[in-house]
Amino acid sequence: MRFEIFFRFLLTLSIIIPGVIFALLPVRENLKIKSRRNFFIAIILIFILIFASAFFAALYSIRVRKILTPIAILLFVIYFAVVKMSLTKKLFCYFNSLMLCAWCNFFTVSFFMTPREIRNIITWYRMKLLTTEAAYECLALSILIGAVFFRTITKKIPTLLNEERLKNTWNYLFLVPLAMSFMLLWMAPLNPSLMLIGRIRPITFVFINFILFSVFMFYEILWRITTNLSNSAKLQQENNLLQMESKRYNELKNYMDETRALRHDFRQHIAVLSEFARAGNIDKILDYTTQLSEGTRNYILFCANNAVDAVASYYEKISKTRGIKIKWRLELPSVLPIKESDFCAMLGNLLENALNAVENLENKNKSINVISLMLSGAML
Repeated sequence: MRFEIFFRFLLTLSIIIPGVIFALLPVRENLKIKSRRNFFIAIILIFILIFASAFFAALYSIRVRKILTPIAILLFVIYFAVVKMSLTKKLFCYFNSLMLCAWCNFFTVSFFMTPREIRNIITWYRMKLLTTEAAYECLALSILIGAVFFRTITKKIPTLLNEERLKNTWNYLFLVPLAMSFMLLWMAPLNPSLMLIGRIRPITFVFINFILFSVFMFYEILWRITTNLSNSAKLQQENNLLQMESKRYNELKNYMDETRALRHDFRQHIAVLSEFARAGNIDKILDYTTQLSEGTRNYILFCANNAVDAVASYYEKISKTRGIKIKWRLELPSVLPIKESDFCAMLGNLLENALNAVENLENKNKSINVISLMLSGAML
C-alpha cells in the first residue's frame, strides 16, 4: 500500500466531516448528546472511522463509492439514535446534507479535476479516487457552500422543522433532497475527461447549479410562507386579545356608570327605606331592596393584569353556558414578567382543553381549578 494512495483516500473521505456538520446544524437543539465530553468522543470516533476506512480502501484498492455507501448507512443509524425528532425530519436533514456533499463531489469531478484527468486516468478507473489537489478543492468547496447557505441551514430549516403546520408535510418533503442526491450521484461522469467534449461542461455547470439553488429557493419560499403564517396567527391572537380587553373595558365602564347612577339616587332610596322602616313595613323594605339588587350587578375582578382579567372573564362566560364552574386563583401583578399575549395564549389554550375535557364528563358538578401566581419577582 502506497502512502500517497492512502492520503488521497483520506482526503477524499474527509467530505464526511462537512457532511456531518451539515446534518447536525439544523437539529442541534434536538441532540441527545449534550455534554462536551460525549461531543468530543463523537468527533474522535468520526476521525477514527475516516482513517480506518481510508486504510482499508487503500489496502484492498476499493472504489470510493463502495466504501462511502456503508459509511453513509452507519452514520445514518448513529444520526437516528442521537437526534430526538420524527423519522421523516431526520431523513430530510440527512439527505439534505448528502445532497450538498454530492454536489461538491460532482462539481469537483466535473470541473476542477477535468484538466488533470490525464494524470489520474488509471487510478480513477480503478478506484474513482480524486487527485490530492481535487480533494482539497472539494473540501474548500464544501466550506464555501456551508458559508453561502449557513443562514438557511442554521435558522430557516430549524424554523421549518419546529413548525407544527408542516407536521404532515415532512412525509413527502424529505423526498426533495433524496431525489436530488441520487440525481447528482447518478449524473457523476464515469470519466471526467468526457466533460471536455463539445458543450457538455458549460451545460452541466448551469444545470447542477440550477438544481442546488432551486432546492434552496424552495426552502426559502417555504420558510417565508410559514413565517408569514406564524406572524398572521400571532397577529390574529393579539387582535382576539384586544377584542377581549375592549369588551371587558366596556363591561367595567357600564358597571361604573351603574354605580354612579346608584350613588346619585342613593339618598332617595334611603328616604324611601326610612319611611318603610318608620311604618314598620318589613315586607315592603324586603321587596324594595330586592328590586334594587336586581337592578344592579356584581362586577368580578379576576386579576390585576388587564389582559389576563379579560381572558378570565371571557372563559368565565363560556364556562357558565356549558354548566361548568371555574375556581379562579390569579394572583398576578399588573405587569407580567413575560409578554402578555404569549401568557394569555397559553392560558387560553389550557382553558379550552380543560373545558372540552370536563364537558364530556358525566359528573353533574363539573369544575375547573385555575391557579397562577408569582413564586418570585421574575418566576411565574
